[in-house]
Amino acid sequence: MRFLTFFELRWLDRSRVRAYAIILTFCSFGSLWWMFQEAMKPGGSDFMAFWSAARMLAQGSGADIYYPDAIRTVQRTVETADVVPFVHPPHFLLWVWPLGFFSYPSAWITWSAVTFGFWMVATRRLFPTMSWPIAGFPGALIAAWHAQTGFLTSGIQALIASQLGNHPFRAGLCIGLLIIKPHVAILMPFALLAARMWSAIAGAAISILISSLASWMCFGSAVWLAYPSSWAVSQHLIEAGDHAFFLRQVTVYAMLRAWDLPEAAAVAQGLATTLSILVIWRFWSIDAPIERKVALLLALTPLATPYLFSYDLPFLVVPVLWLVAHYKQRWSRPALVALYVSPLLCRAVALPLSVNPTPLVCIAMAVLIYRQLGHGGADERFDTS
Repeated sequence: MRFLTFFELRWLDRSRVRAYAIILTFCSFGSLWWMFQEAMKPGGSDFMAFWSAARMLAQGSGADIYYPDAIRTVQRTVETADVVPFVHPPHFLLWVWPLGFFSYPSAWITWSAVTFGFWMVATRRLFPTMSWPIAGFPGALIAAWHAQTGFLTSGIQALIASQLGNHPFRAGLCIGLLIIKPHVAILMPFALLAARMWSAIAGAAISILISSLASWMCFGSAVWLAYPSSWAVSQHLIEAGDHAFFLRQVTVYAMLRAWDLPEAAAVAQGLATTLSILVIWRFWSIDAPIERKVALLLALTPLATPYLFSYDLPFLVVPVLWLVAHYKQRWSRPALVALYVSPLLCRAVALPLSVNPTPLVCIAMAVLIYRQLGHGGADERFDTS
């Protein structure tokens, strides 16, 4: 019995959680220097696409950023062997264009630090007593390794979560910002419609319109006219992706594509997306605390979209910490520890085992949140104190 009690982790109190999170955070920071060195090698980082697009804007050749031959010229100035195409919509240029005035190494460090800080501050507003567990979240470490968009989009998602209850119009403005990567907001329209949150819908529409006009005014019509040419590049990446490419993704579609089952992958993803939408519609249409609804929505997001990478997952800290506050069963602590480390653990086992189990983790997370929807009072806040 004492043996079982140990593995129930009853000894894992708040002070130990904080201490372990501090250790994990500093160990994570220690790994960033190695990843930075790797990013400076030929073909070492997808961040090259962001920097080269920003550099072309700074040089006045922004109309060519969606053409691989043109962007190759800029990327070879830092001796990269591979061409990393820029496929994000013009709205994203509003976020990255200042990077064009930095050297590539300085831009990598600046982008990683600023977007991490943004995500950290936005998420801490939800859980003000959990700063160290947020900073040490393994999903954040993966995002930091890649200097990709994970911190930016996850920070926006945290802002949405903090505003949606009391300031739905402001939340809608933040939702519109996710036009830079719309597949991370795939469930948002269904949630807002189910909840009849018309002011949030209006805010999202206005935000998208403003960012579209701003990008057009800043970068010109040529950039917008060239953007559709990037769709063929994105389609090629999906169709020609190799085994490792799909194992680094965290979706149902990618799991089966990694096993060379494209038809089954399409069917399974269609079912996962449909079921996710139905669950969101059901629970966003009932009277329940908005924090619970948001936690469920974020847990289901990796299941609903066919295209999502492991570096996009810092937002999973929100449903995990919500469960920390509300899931109180005998074996809840080991379950919550497993969920907390799952982004890094799933990434670590994906290539050796030829399967990325993140969709299974997200199903488990969603089930736990689902089961908690019938418990607790109506007055609920994102606070784990």
